[in-house]
Amino acid sequence: MNDQANFHTQRQAFEGIDFNKLRNILRQNWAWIILIIFLTNLGAYLVVRYTKDLYQSESEIKLDIKQDASELGLRDFMPDRQQANVIAGEIETIQSNLFLSKVIDSLNLHVSYFSMGQFLNTELYHASPFVVQYSLKSPTYYDQPVFIEPLPDNAYELQIEKQSKQVTGTFDEPLQLDGLTLIISKNKDSQFQPENTYSFIINSREALLNYFSKNLLVEPIKYEANTIRVSFKDSNPNKARDVVNGIDSLYLIFSNEQKNQANKQKITWLSNELNTIEKQMEEYETYFENFTLTNKTSDLETDLRKTIEQINKIDSQRFEVSKRLNALNEVTDKLESSDFIITVVQQPFFPAFLNTNLEKLQELYLEMDKIKLSYNEKTFAFRQKQSEIDMLRNKTVGHLTEIKSNLLKRQQELNQAKATLENNFASMPDKNTQFTKKQRFYKLYEEFYLTLMQNKSQFEIAQAGSTPDFKILSTANLPTEPISPNKPIIFGIGIVAGFVLSIFFVGILYLANNKINSIYEVEKLQAPLLGAIPVLRHSGGDGLYIFEQPKSMVSEAMRTLRTNLDFFNINSSKKIIAISSTVSGEGKSFVALNLGGVMALSKKKVLLVDLDMRKPKSVKYFEGADRNKGVSTVLIRKNSWEECVVSSSLEGFDFLPAGPHPPNPSELLLNGEFSQLLADLKKRYDYIVLDTPPVGIVTDGIMAMKHADITLYIFRANYSKRNFMDTLNRIIRINKFENITTILNALPATSETAYGYGYYEDRKKSLIDSIVKRGA
Repeated sequence: MNDQANFHTQRQAFEGIDFNKLRNILRQNWAWIILIIFLTNLGAYLVVRYTKDLYQSESEIKLDIKQDASELGLRDFMPDRQQANVIAGEIETIQSNLFLSKVIDSLNLHVSYFSMGQFLNTELYHASPFVVQYSLKSPTYYDQPVFIEPLPDNAYELQIEKQSKQVTGTFDEPLQLDGLTLIISKNKDSQFQPENTYSFIINSREALLNYFSKNLLVEPIKYEANTIRVSFKDSNPNKARDVVNGIDSLYLIFSNEQKNQANKQKITWLSNELNTIEKQMEEYETYFENFTLTNKTSDLETDLRKTIEQINKIDSQRFEVSKRLNALNEVTDKLESSDFIITVVQQPFFPAFLNTNLEKLQELYLEMDKIKLSYNEKTFAFRQKQSEIDMLRNKTVGHLTEIKSNLLKRQQELNQAKATLENNFASMPDKNTQFTKKQRFYKLYEEFYLTLMQNKSQFEIAQAGSTPDFKILSTANLPTEPISPNKPIIFGIGIVAGFVLSIFFVGILYLANNKINSIYEVEKLQAPLLGAIPVLRHSGGDGLYIFEQPKSMVSEAMRTLRTNLDFFNINSSKKIIAISSTVSGEGKSFVALNLGGVMALSKKKVLLVDLDMRKPKSVKYFEGADRNKGVSTVLIRKNSWEECVVSSSLEGFDFLPAGPHPPNPSELLLNGEFSQLLADLKKRYDYIVLDTPPVGIVTDGIMAMKHADITLYIFRANYSKRNFMDTLNRIIRINKFENITTILNALPATSETAYGYGYYEDRKKSLIDSIVKRGA
C-alpha cells in the first residue's frame, strides 16, 4: 500500500509535464537536436572565421584652455559656461567634419590598398606593393574598386569593377583614362605575391568622413578633470593607432586656430563698428559746428534769458514812446485854443527848446487875452500880437510834427524788434531740445566708441596671448587583441542558442504531439488498463513473436496479459475475446496473434478468427490458408468452419481466415449465422480470439464486441491520438459495454514499461534515457 501511495504521489507531482512523452520526443528527434546544436555552433564558427578582426586604439586627453586676456566688458552680459558644456563643445569639435577632413589630409588616406581574398579582403595599410598617385576630373571613379595585376616588363593591367574594359599601363609612367590620370609606382619595401589579387580604391571625401564618423568615439572620462577619451576602431591595428595619434596631434593646432579665428572675427566686427561710430560722431560734430555758426552761440539757455531781458526792455521803451506820443497829441490838440497850458508833467516829454517855445506861446496867449480887454481885433497891436502867436504856434506845430514822426518811427522799430525777439524766443526751446538730444547721443556714442576700442585691444591681446594647455595623458596604444569578434561570447552564444533552439524545438514538438505515449493517460479512461506491451526490439520472422523471442519484453508482456485475464474471471462460460482498436496500424492483429499463441503455450486450444472481411490479413505464420474461403463463406453457408480452419505449427493454435471480401460484411455479422458459428467454436476451443476491424472506421468491430465475453481495446503509444480515447468512451457510453479493457501497445522501453518486463533480457540503456530519467 505504501508503494502504491508513493507511486500515485509521484504521478500527481509530474502531472504537469509528461516525462514519458518528453523521453519519446527526445528519443525520436535526438538527431534533429544534435543537428540544431551543430548548426548553431557551425554558425558561430563561421561568424568568427569570416568576420574581420576589429582593433581599437585609444588615448586620453586633458583639456584646459587658458587665456591671458579676458573678454572685458562683454563677459558680464554672457552666462557662465559650465565644465560639461566646455567638454561637450570640444568633443563636437573633434567629431566635426572640418576637423576630420584635416586628419584625413594629414594621414593621406585618399587611396586604400587591398589584398583580395575569397571571402574577406585585407587592407594593406603601409604594406602595399604599389603606390597610386592620381589626378581626378570625373567623380565616377570615386569609391570604385580597381583591380591591378602585374605583368612582365614592368607593366600592369587594370580593371575597374563597373567596367569590363581592361587597361594596360607601365609602372612609374602616367596612364590616361577618361577623366582620370594615374601614376602607379612599385613599393621597394614590399613585393607582389603571385598568389594574391590586389586592388585599390580612390576614396571620396564623403566616404572617408562616414568611415571616421562610424568608427571614431570621443567620450568624457571625468568632467571634474576635463579629461576625454579618443578611440578609433579598424581592422588594421596600425591604422587605428595612427588615426588616434593624428587626431591628438592636429587637435592642438586646430583648437588654437579656432580660438584665434574667433578672436579675428571679433576684432573684424569691432573694427567695422568703430568705423560706423566714427562716421556717426563726425555727423554730430558737423551739426554742432553749424548750430554754433547759425545761432552765434552754443549756450541756448543764456541766449534765452538774454532774449527775455531784451523783450522786457523793448516793452519799456515802447511804453515810454507811447506816453510821449500821447503827451504830444494832447499838446498838439490844445495848441489851437487860447487856453493852451503845458503842465509840468508834460514838459519832460519834449525837448528844452520846444518847452521854451511852448512856454513862450503860453505867455503870448496870456498877453493876447489882456490885449483883447483893451483893443479890438482890428487894431495894430492886436494883429501884431496875433501874428506873433501864429508864427510861434506854426513853428511849434512843425516841431511837434517832426517829433511825432520820429516817435512813430521809433515805435514801429520797437514793435519789429519785439516781434523778432518773440519769434526767436518761440523757436529756442525746440532747438534746445534737439541740441540736447544730439549732445546726449554724441556722449553715448563716445562712451561706446571708447568701450569698443578697449575691447578691441583686449581681443588683440587675447589673440596674441591665447595658450591652450593641452596634455596627452596616455598616447595611442597599438592594440594586440581584437575587440571584435569576441570568440568566447560568440561560441557561448552558439552553444546557448543551440540548447535554447533545441528546447524550443522539443517544446513545439511536445505541444504539437497529440499522441498517446504513457500508461497514465490510458488509465484515465472508463475502461481498466489490462497491461502494456513494450515496443518491438527485433522485427522479422513469421509474426509469432513469443515463439521467436520467448525471453523478450514483448513475450513477457503477453504472458502478463494472459495472467491478468484471470482477474476478469475468465471461466468456461467466457471464452470469446475480441481485440479491436480505433484505426488500423495500432497493433491489433499483432496482439491477437501473439496473445493467442501465448494461450496455446499454456496447453489451451485457441482459435484466432480474422473478422476484418473488408481487409483480410495475410498471416505468414499460418501456411496453407485459402483466401477463397473463411468467415465470409461460412456465414453464407458456402463452407463449414471446419473446412476453413488452418492449423499452425504450435499445438492447439488454429486460425480461421476472413475469406473473400463480401459486399455486406456488417449484415453478415448481424444474422444468426455468426452467433451460431461462435457457439459451435466454443464447443471445440478453450479460447476464441476475434481480430475485429477498427471500430473508428467501420461498425463491424462493435457488432463483434457485443458477442465477446471480454474486449481488449488496443492503443499504440506515439501513434494513437488522444481523441481515440474519447472515441472509446463514447462507444462504452452508447453501447453500455462493461467488459472492455485497454492495452497500450508499443510503449517505449522505460522504467514504467509493463511494470518490469524484460527481467531476463539484457539491454543497454541509451544516453538520452539516462539523462531524461535523471531529470525526471
